[in-house]
Amino acid sequence: MQKRNRRQQLVVRFPEGEVNLDEEGGVWVSVNLLAPKDDSEYEEHPMRWNAEFWSHRWSDIYETLMERCPFEVQKLGEFIPEKVSRFGQEVPGITYGQVGERVYPPKGTKVKISDGQVTLKLPDGTKAAGVAYLQVRNLRRTGIDIYASPPEKRYIVEGSRNDPIRSRLMPGDLLLIRSGVGSLGRCVVVPEGLGLMNVSQHISRIVLEGIKSEWVAVFLQSCYGAGQMSRWLSGATGQVEIDFKEIRRLLIPVPDQKIQEAIAHQYWRMADYHYEAMKARERGDEVRAERILKIALGMLEVLLVQVERIVDGEAKEVIPLMPENIPSKLKQFLEDEYRKIGELHEELERESVSFDFDRQNLLGIPLERHEEVVKEAERLLRLLDSLRGDLVEAGKARAKSHQPS
Repeated sequence: MQKRNRRQQLVVRFPEGEVNLDEEGGVWVSVNLLAPKDDSEYEEHPMRWNAEFWSHRWSDIYETLMERCPFEVQKLGEFIPEKVSRFGQEVPGITYGQVGERVYPPKGTKVKISDGQVTLKLPDGTKAAGVAYLQVRNLRRTGIDIYASPPEKRYIVEGSRNDPIRSRLMPGDLLLIRSGVGSLGRCVVVPEGLGLMNVSQHISRIVLEGIKSEWVAVFLQSCYGAGQMSRWLSGATGQVEIDFKEIRRLLIPVPDQKIQEAIAHQYWRMADYHYEAMKARERGDEVRAERILKIALGMLEVLLVQVERIVDGEAKEVIPLMPENIPSKLKQFLEDEYRKIGELHEELERESVSFDFDRQNLLGIPLERHEEVVKEAERLLRLLDSLRGDLVEAGKARAKSHQPS
């Protein structure tokens, strides 16, 4: 069997400014070789012949992951099992919701929620367990928002057409929006206590083993995760999506367990604010809900700055977003700082909307951090880092004051 030649692409970068090609000695340019480890990307990916798929702008991402990142880097598929046991059945480790018609409870159905359990009272008087039905609009960057759907489309009957066991959720699952311009790439980790849930066909449900789901969720929303997903969409028109093969090929750094657990802890500190906002939304207090959601968004952006610094080797530890047992006034101050960062991010996102399709971000997450947001995040991280020492000393002083003389 004849071995095929491995195809590669040279990316040539000319210096900025005016270039004189007649200059004696020629012109020095940098050359970057961008190629996959094997031929699979060329043979199978539909955008492989699109020049943008091999653009040099992706090379910085892969250079960081493969050369500068201090951790082992593996494909996400290495952590996705082929089969898992769910609700008494063997189901795929990665899947999406039921395709086709969406069947909701009949008009006039009443919903009762108690301790996270949903009961549906149908118009004929019968009762059935309810399952939260998550669609693209229900996945925010900071968590699940069932209230983004109209009341009549929030829940489905347990065991009905759109509630296959195959895609029913469990705490710790990673949810990734797999299709849709302006939505694809948003991802969350399923929390405890939300009851039965299932997803639509546009959301991938992913089970991970051997790596923290929270680490993956945050990394995928970093510039390194978003850049990889955006590359798969290069040249796409109309409906865009990322399939299971492409999800499995995403490169993921695998830091030590201590860092993964620290990121997971901070992820849930952020998510706590998101779900506090959902409680406010349930009570009808939209003003409070929006304020808290901005705090959560600001915390996520600061966490993303930390993850990007860890991946490129600039940081070696995770600074807590909200120190434990701090005075209420200090907590309020920090919440206000995060709210301002969240508002700044939203303002900059609105300003950065482009109508140039060739440069448009097709994802539902930013391709990179805004410079102004990074500046504010780094300022806040310096403050938080300085607080750690002060809080430790204050704790020691309190403990000493309580010792018997």
